Amino acid sequence: MASELTQQVTAILERLDAGEARAADELLPLVYAELRSAAGRLFRSQPPGHTLQPTVLVHEAYLRLVNGTPDRSEMWSGRAHFCRVAAMAMRQILVNHARDKRATKRGGGEERQRITLSDVATIGESGEADFLDVHEALQKLGELDQRQASICELRFFGGLTIPEVADVLGVSKRTVELDWKMAKSWLAAHLKTAT
Repeated sequence: MASELTQQVTAILERLDAGEARAADELLPLVYAELRSAAGRLFRSQPPGHTLQPTVLVHEAYLRLVNGTPDRSEMWSGRAHFCRVAAMAMRQILVNHARDKRATKRGGGEERQRITLSDVATIGESGEADFLDVHEALQKLGELDQRQASICELRFFGGLTIPEVADVLGVSKRTVELDWKMAKSWLAAHLKTAT
């Protein structure tokens, strides 16, 4: 079933790349559950009343992806590539939202937007980190090891499993497991100093 879905999504992405606008309408039902699930995971640790909701995040990311905004600078190479770019788009939307909120709140004494990273070793007593600190840490990690940063992005923002990340990046599961372990340790140490 998964390979059939992958083939369907890949075929639709090829049609979308060829300029067939109707293909976007066919794509959404096939990828919506996966994108919504990833967005839901991102919002589990958010306080009630968060001004950006998972459904809005999914719709905004999807529109960016299919409308050819700057987030999409090359043709789709299949479902895995689409999932990777979707994770990047969701991350960027959340970063922009957090920056906008921070700018609005400057001087207002309100707290920064925090997220819980249960997959990262203790980041402090609460296990929470400022969203923008996480983004900046991932950028720094990307300067040191782009694959490790990509793995974190796909795991945190895309909600992909180890085998799915391996498929997206075209590496072995063992490589992802080792890089994931190293990246988590690096992030935990880096985020501890940021809190």
